[in-house]
Amino acid sequence: MVNICIVIPAYNEEHAIADTIEDYAAHFPDAVMVVVDNNSKDRTFEIVEQTFRGTRHLLLKETAQGKGRAVKKALSRVVADVYIMVDADHTYPAVDARRLCDELIRERLDMVVGDRVSHGAYDKQNTRSFHGFGNRVLTQLISFLSNKRYSDVLSGMRIMSRPFVDLLDVQSHGFQLETELNVIAAFAKADVREIPIDYRARKEDSESKLDTFRDGARIVWFAVLNAMVFYPFVIFGAIGGLCLLVSLIWGLFVISTFFELGQVPYIATTIATATFGMVGLQSLSIGLILGIIGGDRRRATIAEFLKGRRAWNARLDGLDPTA
Repeated sequence: MVNICIVIPAYNEEHAIADTIEDYAAHFPDAVMVVVDNNSKDRTFEIVEQTFRGTRHLLLKETAQGKGRAVKKALSRVVADVYIMVDADHTYPAVDARRLCDELIRERLDMVVGDRVSHGAYDKQNTRSFHGFGNRVLTQLISFLSNKRYSDVLSGMRIMSRPFVDLLDVQSHGFQLETELNVIAAFAKADVREIPIDYRARKEDSESKLDTFRDGARIVWFAVLNAMVFYPFVIFGAIGGLCLLVSLIWGLFVISTFFELGQVPYIATTIATATFGMVGLQSLSIGLILGIIGGDRRRATIAEFLKGRRAWNARLDGLDPTA
């Protein structure tokens, strides 16, 4: 039997958490469910506690606020072959999670993402226009920074293999979590597939915890910082190239003025030209050095990841009577 762990971070979801648990229990009767209450001010904890009584499912409490912290706690408590991460608001149907989970096991994928966007499911239910716009902008940005094309980088439904979860040391505190998963997957060259899913409207009185502008800015900043860590030559090379371009343009102006007038009247421009040139060369040098060091780190990470993947595949092949 393939061991499945369902991770559900929850914050003020008393109107939806019971339906979420019931839905996933029906489609994953043998799975272990881990709900992490993240300082809910309503009856979320009490409802889950009552629902889980007498079962093997786990209810944890994470006092440090943030979805990333809650998920990290859950992933550290249970060993499984497959991990399903889903929101507690009952917007992600369990029937889709079952389909995606079966796809991951059958195709031996590293992560399967529930794509709410491609078939328009998200736009149909989204009542906050800036949410949709922000999702599209972040998708384009993170696709660029990760050098991998994504359709829905903020999807809360993630099916992950054990080797991929073993890679994770979750650093994000809040809604940057999904971005972190995408960036790490790209860094490790993980086999990721996005599959369209349905997306339900939120329960009445259930509100989104994502602040479009505040959390959007945090996600962008987190993505840029991670890109600097994982792809330093790309980031520092771009900065260096831009600085050298500015230095070249201003330098040509200074030189042409010197030949025309026989002197350098624009001292500030000359100093700025030299400064941008030095910053550009330093950025290129830093990017090159960090890129070489990061390349060795990436090869070691991928080698360890492949080792875990081979062991995981062997286990699943032994469990699969058709293999």
